[in-house]
Amino acid sequence: MSTMTNFPEDFDRCVRFHGHVCPGLAIGYAAVKASSTLLNVAPSEDEELVCIVENNSCSVDAVQTLLGCTFGKGNLVFRDWGKQVFTFYDRQTGRAVRASLRQPASNRETIHELRKRIEAGTATDNDKRKMKELRDEFTASLISRPTEFFEVKEVTMEPPDPAQIVETAPCAICGEQTMVSRMVKKGASMICKGCAK
Repeated sequence: MSTMTNFPEDFDRCVRFHGHVCPGLAIGYAAVKASSTLLNVAPSEDEELVCIVENNSCSVDAVQTLLGCTFGKGNLVFRDWGKQVFTFYDRQTGRAVRASLRQPASNRETIHELRKRIEAGTATDNDKRKMKELRDEFTASLISRPTEFFEVKEVTMEPPDPAQIVETAPCAICGEQTMVSRMVKKGASMICKGCAK
């Protein structure tokens, strides 16, 4: 756990959920805060707010914690595009905003070099201290000045599909209950994708 202190209460909640302080978590926190400038992104009890995330990094845990967007409720959509981009869609108003990380850490190259040394096992104690210092500095900047790091703009989009409750059936091979819409036909049987491999 980081030695950084005096976080806003809502970031502390993110840390408790995620398990530690890191720049990735702060990126998600900043995306939510920066988006609030254009869209009232409040916690979603059900599916009122949908978040489309373009990464599966630490940042998504902040979105889940702050806004209640989860896979279980169907209002968290994952696109595996490897970008720190978050689109928030309000089903009640039909408005959406897209927040894109534009400003990386100011000492990005130094951080990458230090990370390589740490991963290779060649880092000195001074390298490790410097890495922690730079990460803490970037984390604090994201939390205190989120709009400096994100480009946020209103976008037009079709409403995301609402969550669906679908029929399940046992896989003909393993017997595990599987969403029928995800099963594949093999001969006269319906089987799960795992058994189809």
